[in-house]
Amino acid sequence: MKTKKRRPRNKFESRIEQLLKKLKARFGYETEKLPYLISGHYLPDFVITTNHGKFYLETKGYFRPEAKRKLAAVKKLNPTVDIRLLFYSHNPQYIRWAEKNGFKWAVDTVPQEWLDE
Repeated sequence: MKTKKRRPRNKFESRIEQLLKKLKARFGYETEKLPYLISGHYLPDFVITTNHGKFYLETKGYFRPEAKRKLAAVKKLNPTVDIRLLFYSHNPQYIRWAEKNGFKWAVDTVPQEWLDE
């Protein structure tokens, strides 16, 4: 299956593409992907201890894209760690993201059953 040729994203890239063509260089534009890791530490908002163990509680008003990436990466690296999300308000996009990524979630207040588990 042939992949669709990608176009440069801005004027500078377009100019460089034209230069490379003029110089008869062999090149591809965005034809390869290289993996990378960014190391860091996650500092949960709250660590809650119950009679059955502990869980981490992350409170979110505005759920920034970088916070989503970080939480997904933390979960991937620590699949057995129980991280739960408490949203300030009912936002269907945030809830879909939480469910898709395997996070328990609640809105506005910590459910009593989370503390009783």
